[in-house]
Amino acid sequence: MTIGERPPAGAHTRAATPLVRTRHLESVSTAIAAVLPLVFLGIGALVAYPFVDDVSVPARIPDDWHTYKQFALSVVRDGLSMPALTTSYAGLPHGFLYIYFVALVFVVAGVNSTYVYVAQSVALGLSISLTYLAVRKRLTPFGGLAFLLTLTALMYVDVFRHLTFKLLSENLYFLLCSLLLLFLMRSVEQTDRRRADPFLAGMMLGLVVLTRPSVILSAAMVIAAMWLYSIVKARSLWQPALLLLGCAVGVSGVVARNYAVTRVATFDIVTNTSDWLRPWNLPAVELLTVLVKRASFVFGFTGPMAPAYRLRPHWMILWLLWAMYPVFRLSKRRPLEFWEVLLYIYVTCYIGPVVLVADITSYGGRMVISILPLVLVAAFRLLFANDMPGRSEWSAGVESSSTRGAGLRE
Repeated sequence: MTIGERPPAGAHTRAATPLVRTRHLESVSTAIAAVLPLVFLGIGALVAYPFVDDVSVPARIPDDWHTYKQFALSVVRDGLSMPALTTSYAGLPHGFLYIYFVALVFVVAGVNSTYVYVAQSVALGLSISLTYLAVRKRLTPFGGLAFLLTLTALMYVDVFRHLTFKLLSENLYFLLCSLLLLFLMRSVEQTDRRRADPFLAGMMLGLVVLTRPSVILSAAMVIAAMWLYSIVKARSLWQPALLLLGCAVGVSGVVARNYAVTRVATFDIVTNTSDWLRPWNLPAVELLTVLVKRASFVFGFTGPMAPAYRLRPHWMILWLLWAMYPVFRLSKRRPLEFWEVLLYIYVTCYIGPVVLVADITSYGGRMVISILPLVLVAAFRLLFANDMPGRSEWSAGVESSSTRGAGLRE
C-alpha cells in the first residue's frame, strides 16, 4: 500500500476485533469477580436459614469448633486477652487469630454460629475474587476467565460444601492467603508496586501464620528467599526488611496476648505435637510404605490410606500440571518469574511437612485443600501464561543477562 492509498475495506475492523474480544473477556471476568462475594452471601444465607445455632458449649466431647466458640465467647465477654485460657496459646486447635474473627462476628451480629457461617461464605467469595485480581495480568484474557470459573468451582466443591459451615480456621485462612498473594506479587513486580506492598505482604504472612501455624515453614522460607535474592543480586534490602517487619507485626498479636495473661512474652504458638506422625521411629520399609500412602492421599488417590474418602481426580490433575510447569519453562530456557519461585517455595514447604508429620487421617482433605488455590495458579500459568505486562525483577534480570550473552556470542 503506497502513501496516500486508503487501507482495504474492513482492515480496521479486523485489527480491532482481537482487542474488542480481549476487553470483552476482561469485562466479563471483572463483573463475575465483583458479584461473587454477593452470590456466596446469598447462597450462604439460604443454607444457614433458619439460623439455628448448631454449636453448643460446653460440650461433653469437644471438637475444634466447640473450642473456637468457647474461646471466642471469652473474648467477647471477658476481653481481648481471652481470660478463659490462663496459659500461653499453644495447644489445639492452632487457629489463634480465627478465635478473634469468630468473636468479631459475635459482637457485630450476635452469638450464633450460623452468623459466622454466613460471614465465611462472603469471605470465601471475596477470596476467589482477590485471587483472580492478583493473577489476572499474568494470564491471557481467556485464561483469566477460565481460572476464575475453575477456582470458583474448586472452592465451592471442596470448601463451601465441606468447611464453610463449620467453625474452622481454614475459612479465615483462604481470605488472608488471597490478600497475601495480591500484596506479595505486587511487591516483586516492576509495575503497580507501592512502597507499602512488601510490608503489607509481610503482615498478611504473619496473620496467615496466626491462623494456620502449619504454614510457618513456608513463611520463613519465603522471607529467606527474598533476603537471598536481594543480597545475591546486590539490590536494595528495603523490600525483604519491610517483609520481615510486616511479618513480625502480623504475629505480634499472640505475643501480646500471651504477655497480658502470663506476663511472659512468648511465641510458642505450636507446642502440642501429640497428633504428629514420627517417621524417624519407623523401620525403613514401613516408613517407605507410610510415606507412599500419605503422598498418594495428598495427590488425590485417597483409598490406600483412608478408604472412607472418595477419589479426588481434580487434585491429581492440579498436582500434575503444577509439577509440569517448571519443567516446561526450563525446557524452553525460560526461567520462572520470581513471584512464581516464591509460590513454589510456599507450596513445597507447606505440603512437605503435611506428608511427613501431619495427622492426615484426622484432618482429612482440609490440609490439602488449603494449598490448592496456589497450585491452581501454576496449573493455569502452564496453560495460559501471559508474560508481557509487569515482568518481575527476577525474570527480567535473568532474561536481560541471557540476551546480553547472546549478543556477545553473535
